[in-house]
Amino acid sequence: MQSRSEGFYRAVSILVVALALALWGALSAAGLLQTNTFPPVQAIWEALSELVTRGYSGSPFYIQILASMGRALSGFGLAVLLGVPLGIWLGSSRLADAMISPFLTFMRPIPPIALVPLFTFYFGIGEGSKVALIFMTAFLYLTVNTAAGVKGIPHDLILASQSLGLTGRQIFSHVVLPASLPHILTGMRIAMTLSWALVVAAELIAAQVGLGYLITDATTFFRIPLVFVGILTIGLIGLVLEGILLMIERRVLHWRGKQ
Repeated sequence: MQSRSEGFYRAVSILVVALALALWGALSAAGLLQTNTFPPVQAIWEALSELVTRGYSGSPFYIQILASMGRALSGFGLAVLLGVPLGIWLGSSRLADAMISPFLTFMRPIPPIALVPLFTFYFGIGEGSKVALIFMTAFLYLTVNTAAGVKGIPHDLILASQSLGLTGRQIFSHVVLPASLPHILTGMRIAMTLSWALVVAAELIAAQVGLGYLITDATTFFRIPLVFVGILTIGLIGLVLEGILLMIERRVLHWRGKQ
């Protein structure tokens, strides 16, 4: 029954997307949309064909995609490597939390786009500034989520583990880590979404290749169909990345919802 319901809701999602595309095409064909500002589906398809066959600004379309993915995944990977251990430490130590959390709380509401001038100044206009901008935002959210997961573990569970004679390492591997995994994986999903969404902002820093560069450059020359292709490509790739992380989450947390 559960698999049937999942299939049903997936079919509903596909149907709604198909209807939205059909409505877009119908409105374009009826002339109810201004082609200069909201291009028809045919114009976007032609722009996509042009990108695939000719590339953009001297680089093939797949190079534009790979450049953006490389920046996003590099920043995300660094955020996971540093943010998860730091979050576990903050969740486990009240002293560490008291010292570091105020800085994380202060930094989190700052829009990443506001940091572009500073990151350009500190890291230059190369790849370092782009990856650093993505890393900073993903790192903040992943660290906070991880710390919240560790803090949310019932203290009685830790006391019970200690009374059973478990060592600190055993408590971490058999109690703390499994109990905080839902928060960690949720933080990873948020961090991945933010990393990919920040590609456009990061590529404002003197990028010569990438989807963000393609969008901003095409906007400058009023090539709106190309802008839509870039936006749709970012959305589709983001959907795939989200699906991959959801699949990993379901496999790792296969026990969730079965109690």
